[in-house]
Order: sequence, then C-alpha cells, then structure tokens
Amino acid sequence: MRSAECALASRDGYEGLHDECRQTKDIPLPHGAGLILVRRCDCPCHARIAGVA
Repeated sequence: MRSAECALASRDGYEGLHDECRQTKDIPLPHGAGLILVRRCDCPCHARIAGVA
C-alpha cells in the first residue's frame, strides 16, 4: 500500500512529495508477536531515492 504522500505524488504537479514519505519501514505492533501496525510504503520511488535502482 502506498503512503498518502506517494499516492498524491503520482499526480502531475506533485512529484516532489515522494521525498516527504516517511513510511520507509514496517512498524510492528508493540507486544503484538510480529503483527505489523503500519506497513512500509511499497512505492517503487523508495528504491530510486536510496540509489538502489
């Protein structure tokens, strides 16, 4: 699932919002035995920003 910033950044004129995305890693539920509270953003832009792609 994409973050709100990356979803909006896919529209014309908002491309710069990819840099504002803070959902770059999974956040586990405290004491949740491995359950994920918030999943990381799966937008392909994160690989480009990190220089991986």
